[in-house]
Amino acid sequence: MTDLIIHDPLLAQRIQEIANRDNISPEAFLRALVEQYDPSPRPASSLTDADIDIPEDIQDKAAYCEAVRRVRPKLYRIARRYWAKVGDRERLSLTYEALDKVFWLIDHEGIPRFKDEKDQLELPPDPMDDLFGLLD
Repeated sequence: MTDLIIHDPLLAQRIQEIANRDNISPEAFLRALVEQYDPSPRPASSLTDADIDIPEDIQDKAAYCEAVRRVRPKLYRIARRYWAKVGDRERLSLTYEALDKVFWLIDHEGIPRFKDEKDQLELPPDPMDDLFGLLD
């Protein structure tokens, strides 16, 4: 662990005020800012196979999991932009590791969704399914 010293007292006070207002720690606030600011994708290394919902028709499960690990950080950035836009500081402060456990998808309206919302949300039919049905 490292101590971060902020020499500008007004900046330190502002960070503390925002964190207090949003009922999160200053560290969680700064983490959300860093993860929102950092444009480089990072591998979802804490994303285990158990965290990934693999469709039954997928034959190469290892390749599917690897693809999900590559895409997830990009989805997290989209989700963080959405949460910043709507002012959802609680979700914005989630770490990558926490998102690896709870994140599901970004729905057809551009809203990031969590796994616990699966039963509450009805997604429109996938047009690709219809296309593949015609080709069978």
